[in-house]
Amino acid sequence: MVEYMEGAPRRRGDSVGEGARPGGGRSARLRAEADMAHACERMSVDPRFVKLRRRFALQAGMLVGAFLFSYTAYLLLSAYARDFMSVQIVDSVNVALVLGVGQFLLTFVLAWAFGRFSTLSIDPLAEEIRDRARDEETISGRVIG
Repeated sequence: MVEYMEGAPRRRGDSVGEGARPGGGRSARLRAEADMAHACERMSVDPRFVKLRRRFALQAGMLVGAFLFSYTAYLLLSAYARDFMSVQIVDSVNVALVLGVGQFLLTFVLAWAFGRFSTLSIDPLAEEIRDRARDEETISGRVIG
C-alpha cells in the first residue's frame, strides 16, 4: 500500500510493525487518510480551485505591494527629503507626522479592502467549491471531515 501522506508526522503508537486493532483501527485510519489525500489531489487540479488560488494570490500580492511601496516611500522621504518632511502644516504638525499617521490609516484601509474584496470575490467561489466537494462525498457514499 502506498502512503499518500509520507511527510505526515507519526503519532504515538504508529510503528511500522504495529498490528491491526479490533475494528480495523490503523488500517481504517490509513484508508481514511488515503481517501482524504485523493480528495485533496482531485480538488487541487479543479479549475475553480486554481481560479480561487489565483484570485487570492493576486489580491494579497497587490495589497502587500501597495503597503510596501507606501512604507518604502515614507522611509526614503524621511531619509533623503528632510526639507520636504519638515514643512510645517499646522503649528507643530509637519509633513512627516501626517505621513506617519497616514501609514497607520493605510494599514486599516488595506485590511478593510482585503475583507471587502474577499467577501465579494473569493468567498462565493470558495463556498461553491465547498458545496461541490460535499456533493461529491454524498454521491460516493463517503464522509470526509
